[in-house]
Amino acid sequence: MQFQKAHVSIVRSIRHVSLVRDWHRSRGQNALPKFATFVPNERAGDVADLLVNDVRRDGDELSYFCVAAGPRVEQVYDETMPSRFLHQCLDEVMAAAARPIWDACIVNRLPMYSIVPVTDRNGIPVTIEQIFLPYSRDGSNADIMVAALHACSTESRFVHQGLLRRIVKAPLHWAVMIDPTMTVVLPAAQNAGADDIVFDV
Repeated sequence: MQFQKAHVSIVRSIRHVSLVRDWHRSRGQNALPKFATFVPNERAGDVADLLVNDVRRDGDELSYFCVAAGPRVEQVYDETMPSRFLHQCLDEVMAAAARPIWDACIVNRLPMYSIVPVTDRNGIPVTIEQIFLPYSRDGSNADIMVAALHACSTESRFVHQGLLRRIVKAPLHWAVMIDPTMTVVLPAAQNAGADDIVFDV
């Protein structure tokens, strides 16, 4: 599946923008940044929203084995996640919708940004934004995927627990590939909203 490339300015969360810029800075002259350079900003509260996955390969098929998950991530997934495969922590329809985004992150060795509209258990609309970042142990092979999650709502107050669970039909997942080397930003009239330049999958 092909995803459009976008400038990092499309990312809404300040913390997610910071993570992408740190990823790009740590990459240096390597194909990928080494995971050893990844240091979460505990003061900014990053740890609660982070998910770290080992990338496992079986031929051309990729899978993602969770090695660490912050408490807010586990609330949203409504699962205890470490030592489990990521797709096992989601209902089948949600895992199928998310997998192309995970795979694109690893295959293209670039950050992926996604937006998923859901509702909490009280029917309040919530937007879940996620940034997926490919890391490497040796600086060349994409063998770790770090994800950061941010849930927000125009209603301000909502319940985090189970936002990504018990969904019968997966909502449209909007996603773009973030290219940190892009220097040209679309004019404001063309960059007014995420829907204008993202693909749904």
